[in-house]
Amino acid sequence: MLLLRTGVGESVKRQSARLFEYEYIPNQQVDIDRREAAGMADSIYKDFRKKYRFHYQTVGMASFGDSSRLILLSDIPPHFETDSIAPIFADFTHRVELRKHPIGYDGYVTDVLILLGNATQENCDRLVKRLDCELFFSDYKPTVMKLPAEEKRCYFAKENIDYQITLEEFNTWFMEEGEGFIHLDDTGTVLTISDIFAKKARGVYFSQQPGFVAWAVAKNEDIAAQMGDIRQFTLDADLILGALADSSTLVVIGRERQSPLHELPPLQVESILLLASTTEKELSQSLDVNDLMAGKMVNGKDWCPTYLSRELENTEFGDLMTITDVLLKDWSEHGTIQEGYYRYPEPGYYPFDKPLFKKLGLNELVYNWNTAGAMYAIDREGYTIYTLGRTGSLPVSYFNSQERSQSIGYRYESQAYHYFATLGNTDLARVVQYTALYQLFIDNNISYSGNTYPSFPKNKPFLLYKPTVELLDTLRGLSGDKIALLADSLSQRSFRSYQKEHVDKQLRENEQKHNMSYSQENIDAIYRNVHSNTQAGIGRSLQEVKNMLCGLSQEQYKQLARFLSYPRGVKIRDRESYNTLLRGRRVNMLMREVGKNNLDLMGMDLKEVKNFFAANLKGNAGRYMKTSSLIITYADLLTTGGHNLSSRINRVNSMTNYKRSRGNYTPTDYSSPTQPVVTEEKPATTAPSTTGKPSGKLGSKPAVKKATKSKPANTPSSGKPAGNRTSNIRPRGAVISSAHRRTRGL
Repeated sequence: MLLLRTGVGESVKRQSARLFEYEYIPNQQVDIDRREAAGMADSIYKDFRKKYRFHYQTVGMASFGDSSRLILLSDIPPHFETDSIAPIFADFTHRVELRKHPIGYDGYVTDVLILLGNATQENCDRLVKRLDCELFFSDYKPTVMKLPAEEKRCYFAKENIDYQITLEEFNTWFMEEGEGFIHLDDTGTVLTISDIFAKKARGVYFSQQPGFVAWAVAKNEDIAAQMGDIRQFTLDADLILGALADSSTLVVIGRERQSPLHELPPLQVESILLLASTTEKELSQSLDVNDLMAGKMVNGKDWCPTYLSRELENTEFGDLMTITDVLLKDWSEHGTIQEGYYRYPEPGYYPFDKPLFKKLGLNELVYNWNTAGAMYAIDREGYTIYTLGRTGSLPVSYFNSQERSQSIGYRYESQAYHYFATLGNTDLARVVQYTALYQLFIDNNISYSGNTYPSFPKNKPFLLYKPTVELLDTLRGLSGDKIALLADSLSQRSFRSYQKEHVDKQLRENEQKHNMSYSQENIDAIYRNVHSNTQAGIGRSLQEVKNMLCGLSQEQYKQLARFLSYPRGVKIRDRESYNTLLRGRRVNMLMREVGKNNLDLMGMDLKEVKNFFAANLKGNAGRYMKTSSLIITYADLLTTGGHNLSSRINRVNSMTNYKRSRGNYTPTDYSSPTQPVVTEEKPATTAPSTTGKPSGKLGSKPAVKKATKSKPANTPSSGKPAGNRTSNIRPRGAVISSAHRRTRGL
């Protein structure tokens, strides 16, 4: 009877709500632990994070037969207050749980699970809108992922995401031909970019003919007053293509969304605000493999600290830069450098027919993403045009050493840039978009004065100072007998690990090529000679470094230790700091000769150093996330990598004959943005898809041609216009699809 009365009561409440037009809230006298949402929460969350292993910001919801709900907030932004959940859900029996999802060695993001005991779909729609306002500063187009997740995160786009649109094309489409735009609040009024400039209009606009989304932002102002537009732009535009600006307005042009959210997720609002708040003209990321305490451990694995500019530490963009840096090294090396904890999905093919390090035969190789040629601009009378060099990837640089920064050659950089840009990797494209906004904000004096919750770990810079001093003290205190014993032990290890194999190979080649024959006595003598020479060389090096250290004053010794523990912390400003640099190089040369994996002979274990480093950074994190403090790789070489993001934009004087820089090499003059033509020793057997989707078997490479002056084809996907100056300007519909978008606007 009680159940009947309760049912009747709920029916009356529901009808009354409908009659008087207020929200019906069902009975909340429920035990949350007995609801289906509570029983399924763990399995649904694990399934989501299995399919979305890296950064992915969304609101997800699972609905159950007993009207209970599970709401997921993934990658919650630093400005979000978990305390705000209670008032939003005050009318409902609910429970809030925080989950940490690991990314990298010791990084993580924080997700929120909200368990609702009893709620209608109408209730949930309203609640999600309120959550969106807290998360994204806007309730525009509330986007809810149905849980369990039906789609996996897509890391390689199914369609082309690499565009090369010229300044001349932007000028023709938007200024001369006057592409029309409409605002959702007034779809009857059509504005051109010139009209937007004249009216100083603000907000997000759709091109009248589907294809573009324009975000009009006030220049020389704080973006805080326009935060509500950011979420709309990131939802409705899936790629940034360029921009136009006059003295008061910046209009960012994006491709109207073609790709689903699981393929090209919206840029994160907090990352965009972070970039607007940045006043530094350069941002950097690196894997500090050259640090004295970084290198190969006894177990054969390599470790090194990660470096991020202060602004990027413990941020989504900072972690994204580290992940894509790992990809640059691994994929350039044909998938042979495996990172132990990110474990990113593999592409279908690689840029070179063999690992680049092995292909070049170098002793050292530096890999860099950079902004040379990332964006071009031309200042015209009354306005400026900006276009991206390529939207699929930043340019690539390969240097033969950290100190000299000398390019290994345009050919390899061009081939790699073409590979990465056309691969269709959605994270590489995401880095390009953030970089473009960073450069546009700096160039147009767009700022953000709000709190971005900086969380740079103050103890990180010289955290390795103590183990560095311990190693230097050991070297300085070596006796003659200890040096001789060390040299002997090191040379024996060196001979067993790789020298013997190399010597045996050379002897076999001599026997085959020169008809030579070696007795076992001869071979043993050669072995002894190699061992003796190695022993003598290591002994001399140990003695030289010992003598150098003993000759330093206390202050010089301290400065050397600080430099070796954190090279970025010492500025080379005078003769003494330069001498510190030279001394540091000498110690590092000794470590390469000794081998970091042999430091156990000096009483030091790099694994313990790594653990010490990570343990002391465990508590240093952002409000809801932590970037990985280090990486561990397998089969690593003497390599380093990083991003150098400069706010400087390549300004040109002509829209038809400007230089497009690839990598760090002197670029060629182009009247249109043709794809690079590259050569390779052997023709490829399998070509990648022109849409950017990985294809072909593992180990295959892009099809290539001989460098010729053949006329490039005029295709939207390749961005290769042909013909004279007039025909170089492609119709916008031939580049950006004008097909109907199913989810256009609201």
